[in-house]
Amino acid sequence: FEGSPAMTGNDTTDQAPTVSKAKQTHTTKKEETINTASNALAEKTKLGQSSRKSILYELNNQRSKKTRVESNNDFHSLCRVFNAFLSGCGRESVDVSNAKMLMILSQTFYFVDEEQQGGGRGGVGTEEVGDVDTNTTPQDKSSGTTISKTTQDRERRIYVKNEICHHDIWSDEDFWDQAVFQCVSESLAKSGVLSNYIKSSTLTPVGGGKRMGDDPNTSVKWHDLSPDEYAGAAAQVHSVVFAQLGSLSHSMIELGCGIPRACNFVRRLSIRYQLPLSLRIALIQHLLKNAC
Repeated sequence: FEGSPAMTGNDTTDQAPTVSKAKQTHTTKKEETINTASNALAEKTKLGQSSRKSILYELNNQRSKKTRVESNNDFHSLCRVFNAFLSGCGRESVDVSNAKMLMILSQTFYFVDEEQQGGGRGGVGTEEVGDVDTNTTPQDKSSGTTISKTTQDRERRIYVKNEICHHDIWSDEDFWDQAVFQCVSESLAKSGVLSNYIKSSTLTPVGGGKRMGDDPNTSVKWHDLSPDEYAGAAAQVHSVVFAQLGSLSHSMIELGCGIPRACNFVRRLSIRYQLPLSLRIALIQHLLKNAC
């Protein structure tokens, strides 16, 4: 009887509910894990900050391996984690820094919508490491052109940023103000604008002692500079502010803030950082040109 159709059919019937139940259990556990992670990331506490730092570390590691999310369900779970992360971010320095990093990562991870016919909602994002056009379809005899499968996939990409662009944090001016301050401060610290003008030739103080420039801990102030040095240092600072405002205003547009809000952001911060009118106009013209 072992080989009879009746016995074979019964075995299949008995196995089907088992497989279905195992799949359902796996889905339930996965959902519970996502809920637990989201709740931890949304906490506005030191523990929440620690959780957000940990998830950033894991996402950064994953970015170097693979940025495409294969299943639609996994993609939406990832978007839930990103949204929870942003909900937990306050306006402290560490939270602003974490949110900026997540903003970059949201333009990295994506899902390919196979059912979508036209261009994807993802727009332009960071390309996946090692993503090259190696798979192509046969040459089109009528046009003589080669259609790349990878190019078609790019057009159907949906990036995480498209699913988090409606988060409240992006409409908060204080967040963007803090982000600019942080970016400018970090860039100036790396460039060492004022330290470049330390003069080792400064006169030795009366009674002896070290000259400015001899001490590595010397703090140079703006009023220590000559008129020419002041103008040179100011130009370098303006260049840094210009670059950071351009980058963040572009991110605002990518995250759905709109051209008018991005332009107002540039005008307001340009005045605050005393950016020359010519540079301010150049930034706004660039934003308006992209809107056309």
